[in-house]
Amino acid sequence: MSKLPEYIQEIRSQTGLKARFKQRIFGHILKCFDEVEAELNKKDELINELVDKCNARINALESASEENVSTLRENIDTAVKESKKTDEELGETSRIIRQDLENACLNLRNNNTAIEKLESETEFVRYKLTSVEKDIKKASASASVGSISGAESAAAVVNAKSGSDYEEIDYFDFENHFRGSIDSIKKAQEAYLGYFRDKKHVVDIGCGRGEFLSLMKDNGINAVGVDIYEPYADYCTTKGLDARCGDGSQFLSTCDSVDGIFVGQVVEHLKTHEIIRLCNTAYEKLSEGGCIVIETPNPTSLSIYTNAFYIDPSHIKPVHPMTMQYYLEKAGFKNIQIIYTESSKPSFEIPALRADAENINEFNEAVKRVSDMIFGSQDYAVIAVK
Repeated sequence: MSKLPEYIQEIRSQTGLKARFKQRIFGHILKCFDEVEAELNKKDELINELVDKCNARINALESASEENVSTLRENIDTAVKESKKTDEELGETSRIIRQDLENACLNLRNNNTAIEKLESETEFVRYKLTSVEKDIKKASASASVGSISGAESAAAVVNAKSGSDYEEIDYFDFENHFRGSIDSIKKAQEAYLGYFRDKKHVVDIGCGRGEFLSLMKDNGINAVGVDIYEPYADYCTTKGLDARCGDGSQFLSTCDSVDGIFVGQVVEHLKTHEIIRLCNTAYEKLSEGGCIVIETPNPTSLSIYTNAFYIDPSHIKPVHPMTMQYYLEKAGFKNIQIIYTESSKPSFEIPALRADAENINEFNEAVKRVSDMIFGSQDYAVIAVK
């Protein structure tokens, strides 16, 4: 560090001749030094003033920054709270909208079901009117000819119905009430369409209201139906479908050759010997490569016993899929498969248990088997190819 300021101060404080001589020699320097020192003091004051201002500005900025940070933090907290509130409101709104959509879809399905049922009932009423007109014409013709007395006519009607499972109920009306709409059954039967795509002569045994016959007609496949219940055969005829009234096995035995046979919801109405006869006749009349598809309630699904099976008084007993396979094998069929229809499967099942427990996987596998046994497909189909 320079010693000059101390040396100059020492000269100023000295006395005597020698001191005056030094002061005279360094007088000019001392004067300049005083000026420099004064200027430096001014600069120092200015610097101190600037430093004070800077410190004050810094303090102000720090204070403002703290306030801004505090305000920003408050704003962020408020935004987070608002966001959570908005999320909750949106979640609730979404839940309400989802529920409304589910209700709307349910109502739409119910409305569609009601419309389909109404259409089926309308078709049924139209058919009934046609039947009544035919009966009136027959009665008028019979009365004009006088071939049969009123008592003889009544006896003939009773004899015609004797032994029928459908004497006490209008089975057409019964099917419309419990089986489902024609369109819904037809849609479910589309699952079998692939087995009949290339067929030229298909027989629909137990053609009922003509759902499968209509499906064949829509796809350009030649098919004829047969049903033991005459009103069904008549109804199919009025719809422009080829249908006959009679026993299915008997009709099949009169055919020269067929390449496709569909038996939908029939074998549960038959006795054992009738099922065996049907399988044997089908094998005899099917051409090489021809197939038979037999759909019936699935007794391996326990839900059929609380649902559809015992609703129908004409059902005799369910036929186990292994039994049906056995009958077909004994008839001569080799290529046989069993499928369980997805369209007949209930829309619920026993949920798996979620827990951190020993053997939980084995437990859930067992629950799945029980669930399938209770809520499995309510129909199965056996497909056999000759």
